[in-house]
Amino acid sequence: MSVMLSRSAENIYWMGRYLERGANLCRMLQVAEQLTVEIRGLAPDEAVGFWAGFADVYPGSPPFDEGIDVDAARMAGLHAWLLGQGNVLSVATSVHHARENARAIREYLTREVFEQINECWLRLDAGLRGEAGPDVLLGQVQQAIFGIGGTISRTLIRDEAWVFLDVGVMLERVYRVLLLLRHRLPMLMATPDDIDIPVHHALLRAVLRSAGSLENYRRVHGAALSPRQVWSFLFFDQLCPHSVAFGISNMQEDLAGIERGGVLTDAAMQVGRLASQLRYEAQDLLGRHDFSAVCDGLAADVDRIHESLTRLYFTV
Repeated sequence: MSVMLSRSAENIYWMGRYLERGANLCRMLQVAEQLTVEIRGLAPDEAVGFWAGFADVYPGSPPFDEGIDVDAARMAGLHAWLLGQGNVLSVATSVHHARENARAIREYLTREVFEQINECWLRLDAGLRGEAGPDVLLGQVQQAIFGIGGTISRTLIRDEAWVFLDVGVMLERVYRVLLLLRHRLPMLMATPDDIDIPVHHALLRAVLRSAGSLENYRRVHGAALSPRQVWSFLFFDQLCPHSVAFGISNMQEDLAGIERGGVLTDAAMQVGRLASQLRYEAQDLLGRHDFSAVCDGLAADVDRIHESLTRLYFTV
């Protein structure tokens, strides 16, 4: 890296992570809303459990009371994950941090991007002041965050700032998809004799929707739906923008762009090893029965990549 200050690179990296976190969480909340409507009459406990599962996909957040009915779980989940001021991983907190990082690197952003981030924050701030309910606000905020992503894609120059932004986006996306699969899929891999097929399929579709990949999955697999196919698709599909393999491949290209043919750094080597594992050891990984351990191991690898990036580029 030859142009950007370490401080600026860190700001734009974290802006990307926070925006991606907010977008992912908005999508998951929309999925939880749809799932609640779909299965509340068939399996209310599963609907409540899905809301409670947010605390596993976003560890470090406040605990969730599962001993409540579906409607109470829905409203508690929306408040906690959209507006929760005591939740450091809520959408409101993520957008607030993204805005603070954007203010620190204002010279790297276009006016349109900065205005979109401000507009999104103003909507959330209205919710925090009680001027709009979370159920009404969710769709508006989701559109606003997706609008920020579109504006970034259309207006930012593809320089080092863009690369660090994309690294943050992809690292956050891969990490959350791994935690999503780690905590949502294992219970669906068991196939008891009395399995409720409609509920089982609804929960599998919810996993794919949570990763923004249901329609993409159907283009590849059609109507076939099984936990192993979902695992394979969200791990290894090189063309799905929310798969682990896609995110790692993008990070590999980003880091190569930063280094510009220089000495291979520790972060680049770690990403390269992970990319090779996903590309060439897919069958070995799919053949393992300890799915949770596979996800935990890859999530730990992503954590180490973040730590390596911090030491290499952000620590002064």
